[in-house]
Amino acid sequence: MSSAKKIGLFACTGVVAGNMMGSGIALLPANLASIGGIAIWGWIISIIGAMSLAYVYARLATKNPQQGGPIAYAGEISPAFGFQTGVLYYHANWIGNLA
Repeated sequence: MSSAKKIGLFACTGVVAGNMMGSGIALLPANLASIGGIAIWGWIISIIGAMSLAYVYARLATKNPQQGGPIAYAGEISPAFGFQTGVLYYHANWIGNLA
């Protein structure tokens, strides 16, 4: 039994996170059905927000074409603001992907 493979902390965390995200996607229609029509309004508001952000970034990219996205645009204001935006953007992406 000494040749049994062990799972590490990183792999175990990945398996648990994958199971949590997978079950959330599978159970989403059942959760939305119990809420009713208000869920449709939530989707509509989310779509409007996402399209607004896409429009703003498209306009920024046409006016000031540079690499770096929101971090570069915030860095135009001040380097500290660009750094803060980069840190917040990095953490928001990780938290959003895990949620």
